[in-house]
Parts: sequence; C-alpha cells; structure tokens
Amino acid sequence: MTWRLLATPDAAPAPGRGRVVAAVHGLADNGSTWQELATRLGAGYRWYAVDAPWSGDPGRSLRDGALPARWLRQALAAVPEPVDILVGHSFGANAVLDHLATRPEPPVRAAVLIAPLVRPEEQAPHPVLIARTRAAIREVVADGLRARLGPRATHVADDVLAAMVDKAVARVPDGAAEVVLERLLATPRPALGRVGTPTLVLAGRSDQRLAGVRASSLAVMPAVETRIHPHHGHFCHITQATEVAAECAEFLDRVVPAPSPTGPTLEVAA
Repeated sequence: MTWRLLATPDAAPAPGRGRVVAAVHGLADNGSTWQELATRLGAGYRWYAVDAPWSGDPGRSLRDGALPARWLRQALAAVPEPVDILVGHSFGANAVLDHLATRPEPPVRAAVLIAPLVRPEEQAPHPVLIARTRAAIREVVADGLRARLGPRATHVADDVLAAMVDKAVARVPDGAAEVVLERLLATPRPALGRVGTPTLVLAGRSDQRLAGVRASSLAVMPAVETRIHPHHGHFCHITQATEVAAECAEFLDRVVPAPSPTGPTLEVAA
C-alpha cells in the first residue's frame, strides 16, 4: 500500500507545525482529490493520500474484499510516520467513521468527515431508498467530474459531458453499489456513541446525493461538530476548498494544537 505525500509547491513546513494527515478519497475518485485542500490548509501539515480499492482505476473490485474499515486499518500501518489526523470524503469518510468506531490503537487525535454517507435513525431502509442510492452513485460521479472541470464545464456540450460521465461511471469498481448500500444502511449504529475522537463533519444542504442534512444524524458522537452549509455540494473540498480549509484549520488548531518548536524543522519533499 503506497501513500503519496502531497506537497505544497515551493513551501516547506512551518516551524513547530508537523501535524500528519492521512486522507481517504470517495468512490471512483483517487488521492489527487486532496491537492486543492492540502495546498490551502498550508505547509504546516503533511498530507498523505492513497488510492483506495474503491478508486476509479481499471480492474478494481470490491467484491469479496476487506470491509473499508479493515482495509483502512491495514493501510494506515503503511504510513511512514504516526498519523495525527484522519480525513475522509464521501465513501472514504465512512471508512474513517467505521475505523474510529472500532476504537483503534494507536488512536488518531482528530478526524474530518466531508459529505459522509449517512442514514437518519428514523428513516428505515426501504426499496425506494435503495433505488435512490444506486442512482446517486452515478450523480456523485458526475458531480466529481464537473468539480474537476470547474468553469470549463460550462463550455462542454451536454452530449459530450454525458459521454464523459458514462466513461467515468464505467470505471466504478465492481461491487461498489452493494458496498455503498451496506454502509449507508448501517448508519446510525450504537458504536458511534463510543467514538471519542474530536470529529468535524462538513456537509452541504444542497447536496441531495448521499449526505446533506442527514449528516446531523451523527450527533450521537460525543465529540462531533457538524456544520451544514447551504451552498456546499458533495465535492465542497474542491469547489469550496478555501472555505473548507479555513474551517479545518480553525477546528484542528483547537483540538490538535501545533507543537512548539523543539529543534530544526524537518523538510519533507514529495
């Protein structure tokens, strides 16, 4: 398992700020999704990103594989230095959530969950929910494509964009829909009430895919802060990277204070 260090161009870590972040992407995405957020959060953090089994790489499959939390536990053992902060987006946020619910050792000091997949406690599973979730997977892939295109998306013809979405959806790992449904229907659950890790949950009210206002159902976690913004979409860590970075910095400076300088600053190159 290879974690890539995301480096801010022409920037070295600031003195006394060596907090280590391990970041896990969402379905049919990859580790490069974190570059914008890592750049804006600043050089005081060292970001490690990994391409998870649910990435959009050809030939990937989630059938008969390890559950996301089990995979994450194994993957974290390969990070070359102790991890202070776990960050996850969408399906990756659920892997982080499930990992924390197992009360792992050694524990991380904080977590950030962006647009996690959750189901309100009062909403029982039913066929309509399952059908909507399957449709939402395609919509999330389309949202991610538009987020990466940015302003260029307005200049792409509808039929061309649809073809690009079809191609991206074709790269969704085999068995992904079943695993997403299983994790969605597993929340909320009693184990979350034992997660004492300070956790920031960011979601968008306009995100009607798999997160949105449903993120408030994670209030059962004793050390959680949930912030739902009207204008944030499912890929707010890209489309609103500056805002998300500011919220992460404020939260992390409170719960994971930067250590005082004790000697020469270690410069890490990608």
